[in-house]
Amino acid sequence: MIWKYLTIILAIIFLSKYMVSQTNNNIPYEGNQTPEYINGVIIDIETGNPLPYANIFVKTKNIGVVSNEKGQFSINKEFVDETDTLRFQYIGYITKNICIKNIDSNNYVGLQEKIINLSELLIFGSPPNPKEIVKKVLENKDVNYPEITSKKMAFLRDRYDMNIDKIDLNYKKSSIPDIDDDMVELIEEKIPKYSTSYTDFLGNIYFTHIQNDSSMIKIEPIKTVSLKEDDIDEIDRLESIFIQMFENTKEDEYWKIKTGILSTKVDLEDNSVNDTIADSISDNYRKLKYFNYRLSYYLKFSSFENTKQWEFLHKTSKYRYELVGGTSVNQEDVYIIDFTPKDDGMYIGRLYISTNTYALIRADYEYAPEQLGRDIQLFGIGYTETQFSGSIYFEKIDSTYFLKYFSNRKGSVASIERSFSLLKKRERFLFDKKVNEIKIGMDLFVNNEESVELLILDNELIGQESYSAFEQDEFMEIIYVDQFDDKLWKSYSIIEPTKQMKNYKKQEESFGN
Repeated sequence: MIWKYLTIILAIIFLSKYMVSQTNNNIPYEGNQTPEYINGVIIDIETGNPLPYANIFVKTKNIGVVSNEKGQFSINKEFVDETDTLRFQYIGYITKNICIKNIDSNNYVGLQEKIINLSELLIFGSPPNPKEIVKKVLENKDVNYPEITSKKMAFLRDRYDMNIDKIDLNYKKSSIPDIDDDMVELIEEKIPKYSTSYTDFLGNIYFTHIQNDSSMIKIEPIKTVSLKEDDIDEIDRLESIFIQMFENTKEDEYWKIKTGILSTKVDLEDNSVNDTIADSISDNYRKLKYFNYRLSYYLKFSSFENTKQWEFLHKTSKYRYELVGGTSVNQEDVYIIDFTPKDDGMYIGRLYISTNTYALIRADYEYAPEQLGRDIQLFGIGYTETQFSGSIYFEKIDSTYFLKYFSNRKGSVASIERSFSLLKKRERFLFDKKVNEIKIGMDLFVNNEESVELLILDNELIGQESYSAFEQDEFMEIIYVDQFDDKLWKSYSIIEPTKQMKNYKKQEESFGN
């Protein structure tokens, strides 16, 4: 991963002589006036803290949304009447019904926490061992969460923020015309110090229970909207050019990244390299198989397979568990279990587990104080995972639990303080000939934050024949925007964007100008 990151940075410098001003390819949206919404924030009535990912739906109508990480929500007024009733539901809290016309002007909706005393929940006098309850989640996983062929309508939002706290590029030497000290200084000045990008996707996802199927999921996009800085677009285009240059490497030539006594060849057979080239078909279209890979990776979070992210389920000896009470979720009794790490545990959080089936219905957790994920400090290269938080909720339909939503957020810092060379070499009998070289000293410190949210809007069981008959398109159209636009989602239920995301507007200056 570190080597690939360095390759991209060096590629930007190597290809800077090709940089030209690009026209803005964002698609303007021509629609009706901005729709009116019922906006609000769901909070704990005692503490005032927001309740993230609460369920809000209109009684008697098939309309529902989920609040965002700040507890904020919005419902399009076009689809509701003043006499309709909104139902606010959050695990561990008393459900509240409010007529739309009676919602307070400040639009804060307070919910009362509901924790049942253990004596009311248990049939027998002695409370069960909370660690043994947690162990039963994985023991009953295959029964509670079976692989089923289905079609799900889903909304996905992934977001990436990058903040370059420090960047210092020191030109050493170059055999490439026009790559000199002035050019490197210009690149250092123009590289964006802060940038954000996000993609909102709405579509149908087809799942199969056939384990040996070459594609476990297929995607039918309905709408995809993306904000990406011009600077990031420019870097992506440069990366594509750079990789195409790799493709044109002759059979007796190869590329290498070198720092001190360490060096590595650039793997020109890497599938990710080939996918990047093939993916760059058109500014507003993208190879759907690339998005398919990414979505498959995100969905693994809900499978409990990652023993590191779900350490408190797989390695219970690392944690202390406390049975704090119980509550009811959709008329099903559940245990509420808090967990904290021992000396070598990573996370702190709360679990909601069925008293009958031992299914994990909801989990909310994060890194414990002073805990870090991967921490690599080697030869002037550093990478540290500084934050992680996750939330997941399963909904019971008949006797099966289906994913309703999940979110996870990751934060990391990366640093580089070394000189690097990018070399093109030609194979010879004794010593390979150096064809081109650029050498740059780097002093770089970057903060990154990535978040993923997925909401299942509809779930339909289908036969394997229906799954096999559906053919996934080759390309997906993407609507690029400068700022979040409510009009694009006028007729759809999505996760409410945060105020920061709504207010953020793409920077005007591009890297190539």
